[in-house]
Amino acid sequence: MIVETHYHYIRLAAAPSDNLINSWYRDGERAGTKVSKEIYCRQIGDLVVDPDCDKLVKRMATDNIDVTAICYVDNVGYGSGNDRVMESNQFCAQAAAKHPGKLIALAGIDPRRPNGPLLLRRCFTEFGMKGLKWHPDDGYYPNSPEAYELLKVLDEFGYPLLTHCSPLPGSRAKFAQPIHLDDVARDFPNLNIIAAHMGNLWWHDWLAIAQYKRNLHGDMAMWQVMAAEKPALFRRYLREIVDNIGPYQTVWATDGPLFEPLVSNKKYIDIMKSLTTRGSDGIVFSQEEVDAMLGGNAARIFKLK
Repeated sequence: MIVETHYHYIRLAAAPSDNLINSWYRDGERAGTKVSKEIYCRQIGDLVVDPDCDKLVKRMATDNIDVTAICYVDNVGYGSGNDRVMESNQFCAQAAAKHPGKLIALAGIDPRRPNGPLLLRRCFTEFGMKGLKWHPDDGYYPNSPEAYELLKVLDEFGYPLLTHCSPLPGSRAKFAQPIHLDDVARDFPNLNIIAAHMGNLWWHDWLAIAQYKRNLHGDMAMWQVMAAEKPALFRRYLREIVDNIGPYQTVWATDGPLFEPLVSNKKYIDIMKSLTTRGSDGIVFSQEEVDAMLGGNAARIFKLK
């Protein structure tokens, strides 16, 4: 089974603005991608205009991806009111419901939002969503008192938390550092937490905490550019992670659709499968390790059959 744990639901009626495309492209450029901006702009414009996720599900079939977790992001800094945010969550849930067994919808509720716990509960009971996505780099700590009120609801339902854990252009990186998830993992021992990007270049900090907090996982979103352009570095980093905590706290993800024009999902999956072949660096992964990272771990976290 192959499970993609981090795909952004972006409801757009037309291609995104040049500013938005430029910001997405810069992050891939920083990571070393060789895809031209012209190609990226053309492809991403088509990918993100997909309100019912029909295009996504077709690509999943082509790439042999069994399940994708689609997530909506809510940041109060964007200025949207509660009604607008709940409408967006409902659209995300409806897209998942249209493709049962293929898509899982994760709610987006900023913990600073008034009546946040009530809104999150509605996402679960009324919309059928199965988890929570956060972007604390907008200006809040995931271990803050208001965040804990939402986590109590999440813990009650037994659903996972996917929380951004990495610097980003224009973000407030201090709020997204892995250390803040140490409190969350300790205070909610039954809650499955997925640190998006495994902290990215903070991955050693995430790893240090994850070795003692077995409910703290990390996803491989944004790592595909390194995997494609700097394979030796990718293999060494991933081998060090698995050697220290085992293969059962890492889940495969892409941060789609933003990185698909840079490295296709099929190529990323092929890179993961090729890890079972010993490289010139002597690094090799077992089939069990690769299977766990590609889907087995996510199937357990999301309670998939």
